[in-house]
Amino acid sequence: MSIVVVIALIILVLVVAGLLMFARAQKKGISNLDELARHTRTVDIQAFQNLIDPAETEFLRRKLAPVQFRIVQRQRTLAAVEYVRAITHNAVILIQLGQVARLAPDPKLAEAARVMVERAAHVRMIATLVMLKLYASSLVPALPFTADQVFRDYRTLTESAVLFTRLQRPAFAGRVGAML
Repeated sequence: MSIVVVIALIILVLVVAGLLMFARAQKKGISNLDELARHTRTVDIQAFQNLIDPAETEFLRRKLAPVQFRIVQRQRTLAAVEYVRAITHNAVILIQLGQVARLAPDPKLAEAARVMVERAAHVRMIATLVMLKLYASSLVPALPFTADQVFRDYRTLTESAVLFTRLQRPAFAGRVGAML
């Protein structure tokens, strides 16, 4: 069996597993801000960026023996996958929260919810693609990839979530940014 077929099969299995995880997450929906802290996962963006920083990868490539580099790079890549999973999870939670609020009688709140849902759906899509690239990179450590888009989009989503929260509970808005 060629390497291309093996990689395609692995990607297919990962996509199916992702869809199953998404379906399971949909069942555990949230409907208000009080539930947000229990359901979100904190994402350390700086640690995540360090794991996938091309300059850091190149530094390790120069300093480590090839076998050691592949082992370390695979570990770094799989750690980065966990951050992307947390981003995807948080996006799903914010979609659920926003879906409920889109029907709010306050037009500003309904619009903020709509924007948050759209951004969260976009982040979920981008994060899923990045996760697939990370898994492929864990199989072939020399395979280059970028994740800058997921950083920018996740920051934008976090800002939307803070605005959405500020419209409902101004004192709670600062905590939301820290939760995500």
